[in-house]
This record gives sequence, structure tokens and C-alpha cells, in this order.
Amino acid sequence: MPIIKIFATHPPGAQVCTALADELEAICISVMQARADTVQVLLSGSTVMLKGAPVLVEAHYRAGAQRDAAALARFMDGLEGACRRWLGETPRIRCFAVEPAALSARH
Repeated sequence: MPIIKIFATHPPGAQVCTALADELEAICISVMQARADTVQVLLSGSTVMLKGAPVLVEAHYRAGAQRDAAALARFMDGLEGACRRWLGETPRIRCFAVEPAALSARH
């Protein structure tokens, strides 16, 4: 963890996807103190948004003392800035902290 899921109405090109993923990974490492090998980024382009913002970001991350309210605010600022820069849209962002005891994972 973290896992970042981006749902967008317009799929960007491959170079934009790579740049966006790299920036999001850097934010996860620097702000959320994640290990690079645990960061997962998913982009679903050509999503039909029936209502709401043209870009939706969901971030799931393992809860921890280092991921306090201030870190989460910086993380969301980074997510928003990256989406504006690379997708040209202001995203709706939802973050979900998962307690380690409630998490089962493999690979």
C-alpha cells in the first residue's frame, strides 16, 4: 500500500501516464513514507462519469502514526496537483486508511 486508483473521462497518452505514475509514486514515498515496491497506481481512462467530477481519485493506504492529518493533507495536495498538471482536471479525492489488523494481502 498505498493503492491509488484514478478514474478519468479521457484517457491520456502513454507519456502522460508514465509521468503521472512517477509523480504519484514519488508523493507516496516522500509524504506517506511508502516503500517503492508497495506503491500501486491504476488509471481507468474512458470512464463514463454519470455525475460529479471528471476525475475521481481513490487512495487506500495502511494506517500508521506517520500518516497523520498533516501528512494526509500534503498527500492530497500532491494528488490534486499531479492530476491538474497531467490530466488537466481538478479531481475529486477520497482517501481510506486501512488498519493493519484489518488488512489481508498477498504479493
